[in-house]
Amino acid sequence: MVDVLGTSPALADPRGRLQWARELASEFEGLELTGFPTPRQEFVEAVRLCSGTEGGLEGLVEITEFLAPALSARLRPLLDEWYATDLYEGRDWSALRAGLDFSLPELPALIAEVSGDRVRLPPYCTSVWHAFVHLACHNAPVGRLETSMVLLEHLMLRTEAAALVGEIRAWNDHFAAAWGTDVGPAGLRALRTELAARQRASAQHPEGIEHIEHAEPPAPAVSAAQHPATSTAVTSTTSTATATARPAEPESETEPGAAVPVIRMFIKVAPDLTPFDATGPRRRRPESRYRLSSRVRYVESTRLHQEGRDPEEPVPRSKVPSAVAELLSATAELWQSRDENVVLEIFLPTELLAEPVEWWNRNPQLSHPNPLLSKYSWIFIHSLERMQRRDLHHVWRRRWTRWRSDLGTGQAHWCDPQGRPAAEHLELLDARIGKEEGVVCMVLSDTPRARNGLGLRELRLGLDHGVPVMVFHREAAASEGFRSLVQELLAGEGLANLPATARQWRGDAAAGAAGQRDRTLIRHLGVIWDDPHHLLDGDACAPAAFIGGTD
Repeated sequence: MVDVLGTSPALADPRGRLQWARELASEFEGLELTGFPTPRQEFVEAVRLCSGTEGGLEGLVEITEFLAPALSARLRPLLDEWYATDLYEGRDWSALRAGLDFSLPELPALIAEVSGDRVRLPPYCTSVWHAFVHLACHNAPVGRLETSMVLLEHLMLRTEAAALVGEIRAWNDHFAAAWGTDVGPAGLRALRTELAARQRASAQHPEGIEHIEHAEPPAPAVSAAQHPATSTAVTSTTSTATATARPAEPESETEPGAAVPVIRMFIKVAPDLTPFDATGPRRRRPESRYRLSSRVRYVESTRLHQEGRDPEEPVPRSKVPSAVAELLSATAELWQSRDENVVLEIFLPTELLAEPVEWWNRNPQLSHPNPLLSKYSWIFIHSLERMQRRDLHHVWRRRWTRWRSDLGTGQAHWCDPQGRPAAEHLELLDARIGKEEGVVCMVLSDTPRARNGLGLRELRLGLDHGVPVMVFHREAAASEGFRSLVQELLAGEGLANLPATARQWRGDAAAGAAGQRDRTLIRHLGVIWDDPHHLLDGDACAPAAFIGGTD
């Protein structure tokens, strides 16, 4: 308030300020503002004395509005904040204030709804934050939630406030519990139940909603593949229900009797392109370095939100696992009031695709292995190169769409050189994959870890042909035991449920319950699952907009 008063030309003039001081002295007995050497000191004294008098700040604002009308739109919101601090005492609102600093065209109608037509927004309420603190100045009916808290609950359904959902929940939970308005027919829990039911009804009957999402057609059945040297059609051997199964994607994690929405966190690990200086005293090329960045998508929002702070400096290759762990730990602090499961989608450059990401420690300081998969059971590995190279997107979309349509069954191709030289093997592989558009999965003959190795060259060939799914051994060439493991992985419901099956096996292996399966082979199982519809579609809200795969 002192700062705002200091911006007025009318009050900067000594004669105008003298008139202002006389009006205040006339309104408040004993208020004396003469004798101060600077205008700011007079403003400080006026605000201090008026704040200690009942109705004092209201009177100060009214007198100031009379003499300097231009200050009204700036002082009135501050006055609302002053009174709001009396209501919401003892809790820091800096995060809430920053998050609500946006406007809504339909804000007046929303305020009328949440207040039961008891409140009309004054012209100076130009942001959601202004509306919130203004509502805090209006007492709620006895036994009911504060109207400003009701507004916050409605805002949680808005995409504009998606990143603030956790803060809003914590805020309202705290004050509803403190004031005894969390339960009962007019309490916080009842309101959340009502709003959730309204949201579900809107989702089931979207005709009146501006944004209508159309369901994708189910994919044809995919099932077991034997170990051939050429492509094998993956056909259904299961029930009719399985025959129309679509590739499993954890849009929601299911718990007994309930579906729980998910938070998706996208992490990009990109090579640091800073040129290497070979002229210095250390001429040996240093360890490769990478830059990490992330975005988060919440269930109530299609937008990608930047949460927390990404590492500012590039990270050496050996430190990438610990840097990812630190990034996850910092971001998880922002989810303290949320209860959704988390899906990690990690985009790696080609030379890192064989990294055992699921088995990286989430806390390197612990003395025992503590893999990411124990806390984040859904982890998807994606090809950063495929995402960023737009020339690969057409063939990638074409193969995936053909699989998702009813034009045919998916095929898994086993890459087996059968003793041929690498060049001859790759030439035949290129011809076969190019000829068979039904191939949606390649099982590599070797790990793609080795620079210019056969497995890496097979993987690059698959990217060039748009094959969306890759399966490989992360450490070595595919052994007979590994081939048997993959055959079992593709059996039954096959490719359609590949991510879910691999997730289950890894969890069992981590818990020591892998049964007859080789736990070491499961740990070395690498899967790339690139769904172009999920990753590319959505314009500015698509992961590709963050990764760099769109203009």
